[in-house]
Amino acid sequence: MIIEDNFIINKDDLLKSIWSSIWRYFGMKEANKIGLWLIDLNIEKNYGMLRCSHKTKETLITALCLVSDINNKRIILSTLKTSGTLKSLKKSVLTL
Repeated sequence: MIIEDNFIINKDDLLKSIWSSIWRYFGMKEANKIGLWLIDLNIEKNYGMLRCSHKTKETLITALCLVSDINNKRIILSTLKTSGTLKSLKKSVLTL
């Protein structure tokens, strides 16, 4: 995450922006398939961990890239790593 002016993001605002991006660009039909969960959000280290269906991974990655602001503050969300399991993802996050 690259955030403008040291803006503090809370989980609700982040999820609202991601869902809005999914609905706007992919529609309700695709949004129902995603199964989105916010597992972890670490503002100090600028990362978050999301869980979704393996079939909708590419849709979620695209939706994350299309989020440009939260509460009128500019933000850039990008994917650092994807994994098949949360356990292996958490191991790789420890190296960040």
